[in-house]
Amino acid sequence: MLGDLTPADFIRLPRDARDKVYQRHLVKTTGHVIIDEADNDDSLNPMIAKGVILRQEYFVGSDAAGVQIAEEARETYYTQNSFQVQSHWLCEFLSDSLANGESVPIEGLIRKITVTVDLQHPWETRVLTPKPKNRKDKGKPEAVCDLERLLKLEKAEWIGIEIKGGGAIDGSDLKTQQKIKEICNIVKKLINQFLERLTVAKVWRDGGPFYANCHDIKAYWKRPTDQSKKRLQNGAASFEEVMQIQIEEWTRKVSGIITEEDLYWESLL
Repeated sequence: MLGDLTPADFIRLPRDARDKVYQRHLVKTTGHVIIDEADNDDSLNPMIAKGVILRQEYFVGSDAAGVQIAEEARETYYTQNSFQVQSHWLCEFLSDSLANGESVPIEGLIRKITVTVDLQHPWETRVLTPKPKNRKDKGKPEAVCDLERLLKLEKAEWIGIEIKGGGAIDGSDLKTQQKIKEICNIVKKLINQFLERLTVAKVWRDGGPFYANCHDIKAYWKRPTDQSKKRLQNGAASFEEVMQIQIEEWTRKVSGIITEEDLYWESLL
C-alpha cells in the first residue's frame, strides 16, 4: 500500500501524495461505511477492508513514522467517509486503538454519520451479550445513552437518526410511538444543537439488507401551532400535528404545579 516504501521513506513524500494513498485505501467512494459489531474483518466494506492496516500503529509501527502514518490515515478515514452504525455500537465505534491498546476518541473527526435505533434495543433483549466495557449505565434507557454520544460530534456536517423496524412507516404504530417517546428529549437536544445538519426518519425493511421505505419524521419535533391544537380539539388534526402536540407534552418540563390547561391537553392526548 505504501508503494514498496518503508514508513520512514513514505512520510518524506509530499502530503498530497500521501493523501492520495490514504484515499485510495481508506475512502469509500459510494454509500456508507457500514459498521457492525459482528463484522470483524470488514467484509461489509470490501473495497477498503485492507486499509485498516494504515490506521493502526499495530501494523505500521509505533515509532515516529508509524505514529504519523496512523494519525494521517485515521484523519482521512473518519473525515472523508460517511458511516452507518447501530446505536448500541456507537460507543465502541467512537474510540480507536493505538498499538498499546489505548483508546483514542475520534468524535472530533466524524463528519457524516447515520445512527440506526432499533425498536427493541439489543442490550435489553440479548441477555447473554455483555455491554461494552467503556459503556456507563446512567440509569437512562439504553437508546438515550447511545444518542447522547452524538452531542460530542461538534464538527459533524450531517447526522441522520433512523428508527428501524416494522410497523407503520409514519411511526403511528405502538412500538414506534413508545420508542419516539423514549428518545424524544435527546432528539430535541440534538435538533437544537445541529439544526439543519440533523435528520430524523422512520425506516422499514422487508427482510432484505436495504431499507424498502423511509419517512422523514423530524417535523414531529416542531412546535405545534395554536391552530393545530384547535384542530386536535375538533378532531381534525393531521397525524403530524398530533405528534407535534404529543412530543411537546412529552418534552415539557414539569414545574410541579398542575394547571387546568395541563389537565385539558392531557385529556386530549
